[in-house]
Amino acid sequence: MHPTCRELPTVEECKAAAQVISYPCLRECVEKQCAGVKVNCASEEIQSACRSKSSEGLIALGYVVRFSDKPTSCMNPSREVNWCEQPSSRDCRAISMVHELAHACGWRHGQGLGVPGDDGELLCE
Repeated sequence: MHPTCRELPTVEECKAAAQVISYPCLRECVEKQCAGVKVNCASEEIQSACRSKSSEGLIALGYVVRFSDKPTSCMNPSREVNWCEQPSSRDCRAISMVHELAHACGWRHGQGLGVPGDDGELLCE
């Protein structure tokens, strides 16, 4: 994880939160990403995108940029996550990071597989 980003879960919290993922390849990908992903947070561009992704009382804690020319999968994940630095509980930060790392590993909303916030909304504080 990025040492200067605020409101990040620890690697251990991230790995523990990943245990709910039922598909082994995806779970293992997320667990590896907990320690190895590059977390971007410092630019105003990222924080502005975070504000625009927040809507109707829901606050975005992170997002992954997908590129159509670089498809991702649990065997070929994206190596970057953008983090919003929004205050939230330790548990919420961990499950939000797991959600975003699952995206980095090729998962999409509606695929289930035990990923928190399958419908795109994580309801935590």
